[in-house]
Amino acid sequence: MRYWFLCALLCCSTMTLAGNKVVLVSLDGVRWQEVFGGSDPQLIVSPAYVKQPQLIHTYSPGHAEQLMPFLHQTVAKHGVLAGDRNKNSSVSVTNPAQVSYPGYQELLAGFADPKLLSNADIPNPNPTVLEWLATEQARQVAVFGSWQLLPQILNTARSGLLVNAGFMPLQQLHTERVQYLNELQQKTPASFATVRPDIFTQEFALEYLRQKQPDVLYIALGEADDFAHQQQYDRYLQAIHHHDAFLAELWRTLQNLPAYRNQTTLLISTDHGRGLAEQWHRHGQTAALPGYPAPEGVPGSEQIWYAALGPGVPAAGLVQGEFQQGQLAATLAASLGLDYRAAQPKAAAALEFNSQFQLASDTAPAADHQGP
Repeated sequence: MRYWFLCALLCCSTMTLAGNKVVLVSLDGVRWQEVFGGSDPQLIVSPAYVKQPQLIHTYSPGHAEQLMPFLHQTVAKHGVLAGDRNKNSSVSVTNPAQVSYPGYQELLAGFADPKLLSNADIPNPNPTVLEWLATEQARQVAVFGSWQLLPQILNTARSGLLVNAGFMPLQQLHTERVQYLNELQQKTPASFATVRPDIFTQEFALEYLRQKQPDVLYIALGEADDFAHQQQYDRYLQAIHHHDAFLAELWRTLQNLPAYRNQTTLLISTDHGRGLAEQWHRHGQTAALPGYPAPEGVPGSEQIWYAALGPGVPAAGLVQGEFQQGQLAATLAASLGLDYRAAQPKAAAALEFNSQFQLASDTAPAADHQGP
């Protein structure tokens, strides 16, 4: 017998925790291999990919808790993880493009759109769960991201969502700290043309969280993916470690605010996977598309992961099973006691697990997948 992931939240918490909150964080292009296996033993010693070994000498292969201590010491103990394909746990994208824009569309709308096949700078024709929550459910929603295409993905012209992304100053909040961050962002050299340093996304989001306390907050971090594309494995690992430190700070902040303490669900995932071995820095289409030539493909691009923590989330650790990226949209709504699929039938079902919570253990038989 199977039942909804977060069933305790739906059956109990929605009755007692009126006004539940949700925070979703996406870590662009972070592979499941590093999330569950730590640094790659071949890549971390490659002079082609590691120019500054002193940055990553503490991230040992096979020790994921060194790279992401919050994820493995807090989320794994008190929440749920999925996506370690070495332990019969997999999460996959269903969009054939397997790049960022289609990935965020699937993550936030709950389904893949076959017409969205690239990172083209166009408005998303599909409403997302965030738009539905803001316009149909009267929830206060705020979005902070590092990639400048996020307003298009969320189609702010139509949705009216508050989206601060790319190199935009934050104009919806007037505090001394925001003024300082706006000025500092203008003065800070950027490593990438379309992605601002994640620290500004993080600090804007934290300040807005403290001051405005929205019902739903989405934070999209982006630097790890860009360092990977530049084949800088050292900076990629460093970015992942910084992501984890931010997640820890975010969770502490939520627990220190009465409006969020013990009534906030934290969801964490990514937009796409990456290639294996020497293709680790690439990702993209592995399925044939109508009207397009057969793709070269980057195996592994469809392989992602997710994590969840909060009231009603079972303390199940790593859970076995096969799951899809699109399930997070309905899960986000379900954690608020809402049925997103009733409004968007194309969306995948909220995450569900075996009623026995089949935990992936060190002695579990290995799945038929290539590992880190």
